[in-house]
Amino acid sequence: MAGLQFYSGGRLHTFRGSTLGALERRRASSTRMGPMAAAAAASVPAIVDSFNAQSKRMESRFQSLHESELRLMPTRTEADTGLVTAMVPTETVILEEVARTELAWLKSEFGMEVVAEGREGKVLLRAPESGEAAIETAFEAARACFERGNVAAAHPNFLRLMRRPQASSAGTETPWHLDNPGNPGVFGADVHALAAWTITKGDSSIRVAILDEGVDTEHSRLKPAVVAERDFVDGNDHARPDGDDAHGTACAGIVCSRDSKVSGLAPNVSLVAARIAKGDGNGFWIFDDFETADAIDWCWEDAGADVLSNSWGGGPEVDAITRAFERARTQGRDGKGAVVVVAAGNSESPVFYPGTLSGVLTVGASNQWDERKTKTSQDGEGWWGSNHGSSLDLVAPGVRIATTDIRGSHGYSSTMFTDTFNGTSSATPMVAACAALILSIRPDLTEGEVRDVITSTADPLAPSGKRNNFVGHGRLNCYAALRAARRR
Repeated sequence: MAGLQFYSGGRLHTFRGSTLGALERRRASSTRMGPMAAAAAASVPAIVDSFNAQSKRMESRFQSLHESELRLMPTRTEADTGLVTAMVPTETVILEEVARTELAWLKSEFGMEVVAEGREGKVLLRAPESGEAAIETAFEAARACFERGNVAAAHPNFLRLMRRPQASSAGTETPWHLDNPGNPGVFGADVHALAAWTITKGDSSIRVAILDEGVDTEHSRLKPAVVAERDFVDGNDHARPDGDDAHGTACAGIVCSRDSKVSGLAPNVSLVAARIAKGDGNGFWIFDDFETADAIDWCWEDAGADVLSNSWGGGPEVDAITRAFERARTQGRDGKGAVVVVAAGNSESPVFYPGTLSGVLTVGASNQWDERKTKTSQDGEGWWGSNHGSSLDLVAPGVRIATTDIRGSHGYSSTMFTDTFNGTSSATPMVAACAALILSIRPDLTEGEVRDVITSTADPLAPSGKRNNFVGHGRLNCYAALRAARRR
């Protein structure tokens, strides 16, 4: 299949996708497939189920999602775990800073119709055809529009299909990441929360946004912290998740759980919940790039978030999301900038986008022994490892983390708490919480100064004592960060 092309970061990229129908036929006719193709092909039934499970809001926007020849581009796989991040193109296009004359030209030349308008000049347009023809028109229109030079961004709107991380099999029953007694592990291999709390447990004026698959904002240990919430998936007047979507609630608890036993690292700060993804019950999330970018802008602009915590990633860079994060970093907090924290990823491979962006805090995972989390580290979770690369800033605890769980029987446990949360997903909100504690005592700092405080005070884990691409600057030390922030 010929590759379609689109612009991102000022460069022309080729989308070399396969179709779901083609993958299904290959799976039925041959077993001689590479690991990436095999993983993608094995995912076909779940992918189709994911689309069928999506909201009426999404169905009304996209006409081609149920086509049997839907294009699919797998971008990350792990053959032994079945981990897949795939990009699914739609018949829609995202534009930014576009004039009415340009919209009229797109309608005249390609028949593109406006279907949604977002914050900061984002516009979503849809091609008039259906199926493959609509996808091809969307790519062609976006490329032609960008090359005319009259917009800040123009690219196809993708859906990102991500397999959820697998939880731990057994927990420690205590929040060792806050205070590690060394059983198991190494005494003091934690974020030094007890010492940090002698300085502050956070200020309610500081807001941390959790951008995820929803947060159980009615959870008794989270509800008092909630100051703003919005659902960018189903359009509800709350950000609470469906079914077994417990990931965002666990992330929120790591930041600001107000439980005496399972406390967040910054229990007195405020919580902003933005629902940007939805699970399907088959182990997949779906993200819509247009809605994700709009959620980022809502968090810093409307909800006044000081810190944005993002425990997700995968797929290629697109301008709409990149530009939204950049606006948060430069325009948030009345120009001082919101701190953006992003998970590195769990496939023991190069860091996933958006963790590759400059200016964000990209977080990997460590374990109870102060080791970088790998498939062979002492914790025994051999199915995942922390991603690595030049954009990795630091690591934080990411194995068997105790935190809040969604209410009912569909979460990680049958109670309101879990001790099996893991991954760079759990490490990321710890760093976000530390940023919130710093801003609680030094709200005058810029986001760049907060990032510098956090990275410069991390406990070195590399044998050289210096930064490397596997542990960044080291493991988060919140107490040292707060002391350094007070001295600035």
